[in-house]
Amino acid sequence: MKKFISLITALVIATALCLNVLTVSALSGSASLTGPSAVRAGDTITLSYKISGSGLYGASGNVSYNSSQLSLVSKKQSIGGGWVVEFNGNEFVAYDNNISSPVKGQTTLFTLTFKVNSVQEGDKIKVSCSGDVSDGSADVRVSASYSATVAAPLATNNKLSKLNVGNANITPAFSPDKTEYSANVGFEVSKLQVSAEAEDKKAKVTVSSPELKANGTTKVTVTVTAENGSKKVYTISVHREKDPNYVANTNNTLKRLSVDGFLLSPAFTPENTSYIVWLPFETESITVNGAAEDSKASVKVVGGNELLAGQDNKVKVICTAENGEEKVYIITAKRAAGHDGSVDELSPEEEESDVPSDDSVNELPPEEEKSDAPSDDSGKKPPIPLLVILSVIGGFALGFVCHLIIVKFRKK
Repeated sequence: MKKFISLITALVIATALCLNVLTVSALSGSASLTGPSAVRAGDTITLSYKISGSGLYGASGNVSYNSSQLSLVSKKQSIGGGWVVEFNGNEFVAYDNNISSPVKGQTTLFTLTFKVNSVQEGDKIKVSCSGDVSDGSADVRVSASYSATVAAPLATNNKLSKLNVGNANITPAFSPDKTEYSANVGFEVSKLQVSAEAEDKKAKVTVSSPELKANGTTKVTVTVTAENGSKKVYTISVHREKDPNYVANTNNTLKRLSVDGFLLSPAFTPENTSYIVWLPFETESITVNGAAEDSKASVKVVGGNELLAGQDNKVKVICTAENGEEKVYIITAKRAAGHDGSVDELSPEEEESDVPSDDSVNELPPEEEKSDAPSDDSGKKPPIPLLVILSVIGGFALGFVCHLIIVKFRKK
């Protein structure tokens, strides 16, 4: 290893002389190894190895530590600027590969990360680095070490010893091991007055007590953070009565209604509650989306799955106002019959369905719009026997008129 370092040093000197960048001066250098002040069993610690000097182009050395106390996890180069740091076991060498960025002042060469093993409180751990630094013409011996005394483990206690609420009664009665509580308050109580203490004086307690929601439930939390960082959360679910003077909103109108991948007919307007959507036979279900104008209203979709072929499938979109009043929007999903003309049969429940009809929508699919078949007042085609009777009567009438014309012509 020393021969390798000497070779590198010689190359550095030769190159520096050629470039006229080597300054003749007395070499001085030092090193340091720093890390955390507190160490505990199970910790992961990172140490930084730094060298100090002026015009330093290389460094080498050896890392030593007690492997029963520490396990080396990783080694990472920190210096840049064309420098290279290489490790071979616990030995290291660092050099300015471009001979262009000598160390001036203090610079971190690399970091070492260790896992602290199962050491006892009061044990001392130590890591040492000893070696040389060089300016290309001379070497200086440097050494550095890090030591720490193993501290007691951090406390893990994250329990409360006391939990008091000044303006409400919580249930069940407080116990350090119970984390879920509830309380009921009148409308006049807008915020819960909570005080809490931790069992361990080293633990921290934080209380989150937001504005209580009228006519609703609000969660108030108390978080205990132990010295080691572990947390326990105590929750109080508080129901606050509604404002006695509050009038619930009656708006049960939709502001948006759509079917994924298909167009509604007619186009949606909040006032219209009946729509049609034409579907190919291959579509067996649809996804209906609706949004209420009022943020306090709710929207529910009933239907849209297992659509029957060749049938009018009713989908209800129910918008319920804050006061409970409902408005029902109907989408008639007209799924085409099978390619062989087959249709699905309605079940007795579907035949007797009380879903409102879509009389307000009278649009027809393209093939029906082109039909020129006569229809009666109800919009239905006349039955076949009636067409036969009309045809026979028309034939007799035409024959009688022709007979009269022929008789009159003969008389002339």
